[in-house]
Amino acid sequence: MRDFLLDTQTIRYWHDSACAEHAAVAGNVVRLRQAVTNLEIQPKLLISVISLGEIEYGHRVAFPRDPKPQAAYIAFVRQELPEAFELSRDATEAYGELRARLFSKFAPGGKRLRKMLPEQLVEPTTAKELGIQENDLWLSAQAIAHGMVLVTNDRITRIREVANDINLSFSTQNWTRASTAYVPA
Repeated sequence: MRDFLLDTQTIRYWHDSACAEHAAVAGNVVRLRQAVTNLEIQPKLLISVISLGEIEYGHRVAFPRDPKPQAAYIAFVRQELPEAFELSRDATEAYGELRARLFSKFAPGGKRLRKMLPEQLVEPTTAKELGIQENDLWLSAQAIAHGMVLVTNDRITRIREVANDINLSFSTQNWTRASTAYVPA
């Protein structure tokens, strides 16, 4: 049974009834919970410590900083997603593999010189140059390492491409469309 790792945007859509995506995400959560009621082992909805960090950052830079809605959002996250999913050695290995493949495939030509050691790269290749968001790469690595479904509205095209190139099992679902949540075999 696969668990579901929800990204920050999906959680925000689920919480914020003013978002256009709210109804679809909330409906998919209900649909999934109804679909698994008769299963002996039920999949979990999880939040990564990466997403928790993104939420905390967002609250600290929000203008105007309004503590009541922020507290309500944190309470929602803690109630609906009580288990924070920690980073593990398996996730760091998947991250290293994915990032190395992204670097080999998408880094600007001058940075991909075969004889250069990583420590010789004075200016590191940025996530922007690789066409990714760094936290999306970490979430993807967690999902791959633990056989989870990553629930995201992000395209993560390049991450998916390199995962497929090396036959990593990488499953995603986009719950911003109605009736798209399902439990994979």
